Amino acid sequence: MSENMSYSQVLYEMFDIKEEWRRNDYTYLEGQKERYELLLQVRRARVIQMHQDGRVHDGSMQSG
Repeated sequence: MSENMSYSQVLYEMFDIKEEWRRNDYTYLEGQKERYELLLQVRRARVIQMHQDGRVHDGSMQSG
């Protein structure tokens, strides 16, 4: 399901759900909370993978 989405699509959909949640007086519509939690798990897995691959700046390097 969400595994086939690009990383940017995951972020855009999370943003859309969050904006709609705000517009609806901070209440989720049916299925939105579950979808958001699924997308959040996909996002967290992606970030962990990027850390393991060394693709995240950790602040240890000094710029010239």
